Amino acid sequence: MRWHALSVVVVAAISTILSVGSCLAATPAAADTVVLRNGDRLSGLIVHLSPETLTLETRYAGEVRISRSEIASFATAEPVPYLVQAGARPVRAVFAAADEPGVVTIDNGEGPREIPLARVAVLKPKPEETQNGVARTGRVSLSTSWSQGNSDSKRIWGEADYAARAHQWRYELGLKVRRQSDDDQTTADQLLVNGNYDRFVSADRFAYLRSSFERDRFKDLTLRSAVGGGYGLQLIDDDRTQLSVRGGIEVIHENRISADDERFPAAGWGVALKRQVSFADAEVFHDQQGFWNLDDSDQMNLRSRTGIRFPVRGGIIASLQLDLDWERTPVDGRRSTDSTWLLGLGYAW
Repeated sequence: MRWHALSVVVVAAISTILSVGSCLAATPAAADTVVLRNGDRLSGLIVHLSPETLTLETRYAGEVRISRSEIASFATAEPVPYLVQAGARPVRAVFAAADEPGVVTIDNGEGPREIPLARVAVLKPKPEETQNGVARTGRVSLSTSWSQGNSDSKRIWGEADYAARAHQWRYELGLKVRRQSDDDQTTADQLLVNGNYDRFVSADRFAYLRSSFERDRFKDLTLRSAVGGGYGLQLIDDDRTQLSVRGGIEVIHENRISADDERFPAAGWGVALKRQVSFADAEVFHDQQGFWNLDDSDQMNLRSRTGIRFPVRGGIIASLQLDLDWERTPVDGRRSTDSTWLLGLGYAW
């Protein structure tokens, strides 16, 4: 009887422990809350609040983007950093939803008080949105192929990009290498290095300096260097889309293999577009740079890359892109347009 009573007590204790554990496991962690102007309440994790959009990570719908104009108030489960204006120092506080639309309750250690929602310029700011923060990104991609048999061919293409972005400036560096041979005869040999420095004079306007150095023996180029500057517009810059255009004056110096060397002023331009799409968290992109000889209007050059990148795992990306080089007046024996489709793997950070 004693053993029976003891076993009953042990089983009851184990059942109680398991029940408590199950309840604890089933209890969801404290979540942030977003109150909409129509009265709806959404729960999840507030990832970021910009002057235009609030991004909420949810279990039931993934990442949801909400226009700031639709938000009545919000609450956070723990202290989070925020900015009273872009470029300021971040301050940490706990937020609670207020009854009045357009108002939020804030407690930064001095007691709760209500403030207009407009005074919270950014919540959980990115490094480049703060006073001294710098966001750094990079990417390396490679595509190769070899074939042997009735004909031998080798193709190697690689490119690398590095960018740093602060609140008042950014710079970008790029490298592209392309080499191709068929039956031991080189059919492509290209090297391109380029970079730009942008200084923001307002939230959406910047002055820039840029340069590029290109070698391509099949364009009759020992070296083409371009140095210049101008003015640009950041047309879109949010969590999903970045679009900028620029234009200015450049000095071009061309060292030719067979033709005469040239040096001339040119009108230069550039377009940069990145867009996150919901399909497979992919990114579509288009980069374009060009110049127009101011001494000879028949001479115009453009190079661009357009494509899509897919995240694979752990920073590894797959990409499909079209590289396009166009010259209005190419050297003798060469076509105006050189296009290359590329499928490769890379790493991004």
